[in-house]
Amino acid sequence: MATSSGLARKFVLAAATTIAVSMGLLALAVSQRIEASMMRTATEEGARFTEVFLGPLAQDLATSRSLSPESMKKLDDLLAGKSGERMILVKIWLPDATLVYSTNKEAIGQRFPSSHITAAVAGKATGEFDYLQDVENAADKHLHTPLVEIYAPLFRTGTQEVIAVGEVYTDGRTLAADLASIRLTSAGIVGAVTAPMMLILFFMVRGASNLVNGYQSTLIQNVVEAKYLAAQNDRLRRLADDARLEAADSNENLLARIGQDLHDGPIQLVSLLMLKVTDPTATKQLETGRGSAHDPAIEPLTRRILTELRNISTGLVLPELEGLTPNEIIRLAVQNHEEVTGTMVSRQIGDLPADLARPVTICLYRIVQEGLNNAFHHGKAIGQRVEVWVEAQSIVIVVSDSGPGVVDSHRESSRSRTGLGIAGLRNRVEALKGTFEVISQRGIGTQIRAKLPVTSTPN
Repeated sequence: MATSSGLARKFVLAAATTIAVSMGLLALAVSQRIEASMMRTATEEGARFTEVFLGPLAQDLATSRSLSPESMKKLDDLLAGKSGERMILVKIWLPDATLVYSTNKEAIGQRFPSSHITAAVAGKATGEFDYLQDVENAADKHLHTPLVEIYAPLFRTGTQEVIAVGEVYTDGRTLAADLASIRLTSAGIVGAVTAPMMLILFFMVRGASNLVNGYQSTLIQNVVEAKYLAAQNDRLRRLADDARLEAADSNENLLARIGQDLHDGPIQLVSLLMLKVTDPTATKQLETGRGSAHDPAIEPLTRRILTELRNISTGLVLPELEGLTPNEIIRLAVQNHEEVTGTMVSRQIGDLPADLARPVTICLYRIVQEGLNNAFHHGKAIGQRVEVWVEAQSIVIVVSDSGPGVVDSHRESSRSRTGLGIAGLRNRVEALKGTFEVISQRGIGTQIRAKLPVTSTPN
């Protein structure tokens, strides 16, 4: 709420300043326009006065640089009469700015050049407010009255030749009061028009400020909750990653235990059965009549069972990978396949990071093992190839063949005789946040492609 009141206060200050400046500028512009208009009117009136009353009395200046005593007396009498009630000061200048007549006789004969005299000599009447601050008015400063100062050219009778410049000062208090009133009226009109607008905007800004504060509080609360949820999700993600790695490790241990149990249990028993069936003493027992006849089908059947169990055990038991680099593990998988199947495998293995996590190295081994098993059984061992390389913090492994391609789409989800199955490989790769795909085309071959993130062994 403090933010809301602070924003509203800033708005009020800004709006008040803007309105005050606007009122001042508007009042100034209006008063200047009116002042200019009224000054033009006063100038025209003053020019007519000088032309009618001062022009005839200044004709001496057409041939002389001074007025005759008679002309000066007539001017004094004119100003002392009724016309003098409107005129406070009257001056007559020669074109070179020499003062030849003035109500104040002390400055007569002196030169006071000015732009107004120059303009009047050029035939242009000018006017302005004057507070008697000029040097030639030093004796009249005591009046302290705003005056309207008018300069007008005085022409030779019947011609347009300027023989002198008339300067007339009239009382400007009425004009100044009118201008002040106009300024106040303009400011009042602007204030009356803008005050309701400012009030409406103030309430709008305060409402918007309250709304923004509400949203801000909600956003802050949401950010806090989001940070808490992000931390919780990160913790759960780490737990899930650890669980996946642990599950993969446990799965390998389980498979190894199953293979070991098969090897130490059924295989040993079947081996013992083979020894007993093929024992030469059994023949002697038959000759003496103390044994039963030997069944010739027992031995081949037993050999078949033994072969099947050995094949299963070979696929399940993971070879000893401790101490081997990832490159050596992949080469071991290829070598084991070549020894078991008697086929050749083309390989192109790039330099892999030496500190890969154990689940990643095991996954690489299983991909090569299962991919080559499929290439042997379904691809007729044609064009068996293994390619491994590092690409943008990931390991890409491709196992391919040039066989007839996948004929039965169900084969991907089935389990090979000695392998772990394509579906199992896919689950294993995805558990490590990798990607897995099988690309097979009839007559071209099959390609198993996996991409695993580089995960280092924790220190």
